[in-house]
Amino acid sequence: MRIAATFALWIALAGIVLQPASNALAARPALAQLGALAAQVNPGVRPRPEIVHFVLPEESRIEFHATSTFGKVTGVFRDWRAELKKPEEKFENGSLTLEIEAASVKTGSGIRDKEVKGKNFFAVKEFPEIHFESKKIVPGPEPTKFSMEGELTLRGVTKPVTVEVITGPVVKGHEQVVGSFTFNRREFGMTHNPPLNHVADTVSVHIDLEVEERESAF
Repeated sequence: MRIAATFALWIALAGIVLQPASNALAARPALAQLGALAAQVNPGVRPRPEIVHFVLPEESRIEFHATSTFGKVTGVFRDWRAELKKPEEKFENGSLTLEIEAASVKTGSGIRDKEVKGKNFFAVKEFPEIHFESKKIVPGPEPTKFSMEGELTLRGVTKPVTVEVITGPVVKGHEQVVGSFTFNRREFGMTHNPPLNHVADTVSVHIDLEVEERESAF
């Protein structure tokens, strides 16, 4: 079997080399078959496995920050999913998708949690999910900095946002991806202010993802 494959490989090579220049395009399909023949000649050779990037929620964090008359409020989302793709290990060619369960937010105060989840703010019963999807990633002035242009869907309203991203070095198959952006809450229908407690219109979001690189099983 291996001898026959080797002979077939040499015949294929000879056929391509002897092709006239005018038939160069016609010879291209034959080139595509050489990889398969070479694999038969040397079964030990395998294509490099695809690298899959897994976001580890237990080591990651997504939170928002807002200021009010009584101080700064931080809300942490406990339940979310993320998909990060990085073709050819180039972040600028990749994409990020986030699906956040709005009702999973915790602010450290039960009374405040009820207010934040209610109809005046996240309205979690009517709009249970917050969605972010990147559309374009632009390299920044430094190799580890990027601007990620995407769309944020909150309370059924979709608006463009730009996430400023910093990536860390890959250490033992792990990489940290940190991003932040702001949005105007009024643009998403959150126009309410509690009595005697003015809430700023600008809300900042911080994303800290721990990413693990694994070889695909396929």
